[in-house]
Amino acid sequence: MPIADIESLMRGNVPASVAERLGVPLLGLEDLLLRGYAGAQVAHRLGMSMSAAEELAQTMGRYGLVGIILGLLLAGVDGASRHAKVGGR
Repeated sequence: MPIADIESLMRGNVPASVAERLGVPLLGLEDLLLRGYAGAQVAHRLGMSMSAAEELAQTMGRYGLVGIILGLLLAGVDGASRHAKVGGR
């Protein structure tokens, strides 16, 4: 993930590439990061209900959510590399 994307997230701007990598709509990710509103697709990606995702957003704040987003992105990369190793046996 480019450092420019991380900096954009920290400033409250959601790059389209981040939403695409997570597999969620850009507007949905912006709603979560900027307004604390979690749509169904974003909540599903987080592995929780919409109300739990909204409570998480309120509790963690924007910087905490950026950390969660980065964690999801890194977990996706790690999971993909593990899948490739298993498939390559």
